[in-house]
Amino acid sequence: MSQPSEEPQALPPIRRIADDLRRRIAAGEFLPGTRLPSTKQLADAYAVDPKTIYRSVALLKESGQVVSRQGAGVYVPEPRAVILREPQQRYQWEKDRAQLPLAERQETGTGEYDTGRRRDELDFPAQFSKVPAPPDVAERMKIAPGTELLRRLYRTTVREEKAPLSLITSYIPYDLAAKNADLLDEGREPWPGGTMHQLKTVGVEIDRIDDESHSRPPTLEEQAALQLTPGWPVVELHKISHSTDDVVVEYSQVILPGDRTTMRYTVQLKRWSS
Repeated sequence: MSQPSEEPQALPPIRRIADDLRRRIAAGEFLPGTRLPSTKQLADAYAVDPKTIYRSVALLKESGQVVSRQGAGVYVPEPRAVILREPQQRYQWEKDRAQLPLAERQETGTGEYDTGRRRDELDFPAQFSKVPAPPDVAERMKIAPGTELLRRLYRTTVREEKAPLSLITSYIPYDLAAKNADLLDEGREPWPGGTMHQLKTVGVEIDRIDDESHSRPPTLEEQAALQLTPGWPVVELHKISHSTDDVVVEYSQVILPGDRTTMRYTVQLKRWSS
């Protein structure tokens, strides 16, 4: 193990050692997937008490730069697939894609679009069920509570990873989906052309989509499901799709892991007339 770098002594030892380990990780001295030296080895190298090392490493865990593996030590985590959501481009791309021939619709889906991964690198587990509209969902969809909905749970996952890219819960009026029995079959996912093409098969064209998002601490279930780095929030996205008849035809709640999600928006402004 190389020696720690010389750092200004003004910082408290815990912070100084954490910053130095952070620098060494960034410099590639400790590569992704490799184990950090033991607490005793680091304590000897930095000439401090093991408790100081323990607390320094705890700071790195909070920022997600190292992770503990029970009974196996502390490791630099492997990088996870990143998610880039660009709603202004993504939604128009989805709508245009809904009109393409089947062969072209099969080439690329939203999971590939958001991650840059190939289809054969992704798995697409989905679960469908008929449910009564909960009050909060009914309010967003402008329907009566208890109205029958088709609830769809999507957990698209990069095959080399265990955690899904996001937790998506989508709702479509059941009577609308039932116009095409194939839309009720989870075994047909991933559907070439996605939700916009599914709705096209029952005569619906999307006119606009409202997105509303905010960050918050994850629930314990979300943190476990997403294998979320401790200390990172989730981004909760509410997506409401309106038909050209101004009817809400689909509502999705999307939970995105804050440690690997970027939301990017470009707003084109009209020019002042000269």
